Amino acid sequence: MSEIATGKKGVPSIDMTPMVDLGFLLIAFFMLATTLAKPKAMELIKPAPKDKTDIDPPKVNKKRVLSILLGERNIAYFYQIAEEELASGKWQIDSADFSSGGTGVRSAIMERRKKVGEVPGLSPDSIIVLIKGAPKAKYKNMVDIMDEMRITNSKYALVDRDKIDTLIMENLGLIKK
Repeated sequence: MSEIATGKKGVPSIDMTPMVDLGFLLIAFFMLATTLAKPKAMELIKPAPKDKTDIDPPKVNKKRVLSILLGERNIAYFYQIAEEELASGKWQIDSADFSSGGTGVRSAIMERRKKVGEVPGLSPDSIIVLIKGAPKAKYKNMVDIMDEMRITNSKYALVDRDKIDTLIMENLGLIKK
């Protein structure tokens, strides 16, 4: 008698060797094509060591210099005061806060740049910003003000407080007399 075909087939098998090769090729591709996140850091230019022959600092037109004093409670104070104006008491201090994303600080800097550009013989780019910190100033504000300097394309320096700044901080109540 003849046999009847029941339609049963054997268990199918898949050769996984090409899949392993493809997996390693994909891993190698993504390792080479992926760029790792680079750390973000702001570049600071440090001053050159003091030369013993340099006794006096260079003379700078006081109308070019803007001092920014970073105070507590996210407030920055702006002023342009020469030593001869200190005794007269006719000096003005403006302030802006960092809480609104720095727009108050940026607008104050841009306003001062514009005023420097109105002085005969000076351009807005010739402004020099001196950044000083009060004892309880926040580090975040220092980083924010440096970002603002980069955005406004202003020349700046981080400097220590002098006697004018100490007097101003005493008047503002940032330090005790």
